[in-house]
Amino acid sequence: MTEKQKIKVRELNNQIIQNKNYRFNSWLPVLEDPNTRSLEEIKGRMSVINALINISFEAPISYIRKWIEKHNLTSHLSNWENEILLKDNEELTDYELNSLRWYLEGLWALMWATKMIADLDENQWCGENMAIMLPNLEQEEDNEKIDQLSELRTDDEIYNMLDLYYRFHWYCVDERIKGVEAKINEGLVYERRKALEWLMNKESDWDDIEMGT
Repeated sequence: MTEKQKIKVRELNNQIIQNKNYRFNSWLPVLEDPNTRSLEEIKGRMSVINALINISFEAPISYIRKWIEKHNLTSHLSNWENEILLKDNEELTDYELNSLRWYLEGLWALMWATKMIADLDENQWCGENMAIMLPNLEQEEDNEKIDQLSELRTDDEIYNMLDLYYRFHWYCVDERIKGVEAKINEGLVYERRKALEWLMNKESDWDDIEMGT
């Protein structure tokens, strides 16, 4: 993507944000060129996120660990996630449980990127239909619903959405700094942006993604 194209994306997204009556920062820089991960990597990340979310709903960690191992997904776990799987449920902190619950929104963003859902509306939480679209570990389903995914949105589509969420994130952070409540939820924006940042930079580490605004 050329610099001129990136600037055009920024201008279009700033217009979208202005039309929604959110504030925007006209000098916020453009994003770097996409270095997109493979569909297999993305499906692997989606699979472990989906499994780990169950822990925040009190699924036994031992069961989740065995499911991940059975489906040959351990290589897709981050260091932090590996540490979670070494614990007993009663050892988990509120921070760890909350972090796993927030994975719902990151997974929703990856579901958009793999065309499982049509839109990524910043005013809507992940859909109530999310669970039926994904493997149900409680019912001992295998990973077929994710394994069968065969298409990723184009680099331009994902870049445009990431750029938009980057600018949403600036708005949320700046409102918080000013002591004002943003019109959109910062946690939702953060988690979706994080997932898209990871997707578009194959050198990034899930546990340490650059999320500056």
